[in-house]
Amino acid sequence: MSYAIIRNEKLTRAKAMGAYKHNERKTKNHSNKNIDSSKTELNYYLKKNELSYIKEFDRIKEKYNLKGQIRSNSNIMCEMVFTSDQKFFDEIGYEESKRYFKESY
Repeated sequence: MSYAIIRNEKLTRAKAMGAYKHNERKTKNHSNKNIDSSKTELNYYLKKNELSYIKEFDRIKEKYNLKGQIRSNSNIMCEMVFTSDQKFFDEIGYEESKRYFKESY
């Protein structure tokens, strides 16, 4: 039986930079050994940032003239992941998987 996976993680500036590098496959040596780089071209975006997560945060902060001290341990964003197990996606196929993620978004 398949299962849903929903994860919400608070990110500091340092963690946000790491998440960006991981999600955008900006490194060659991934800490997650399950990443199959040969399938990277199958990735697609529901919303693509033109900037890195940090630069996007700074842009929003400046745009709205947000005040306050941001310490090194301050959470600046949350990352949410909606997914399932491999069996689920194998059974529903690529196009239905895209619909699953679009609906989750």
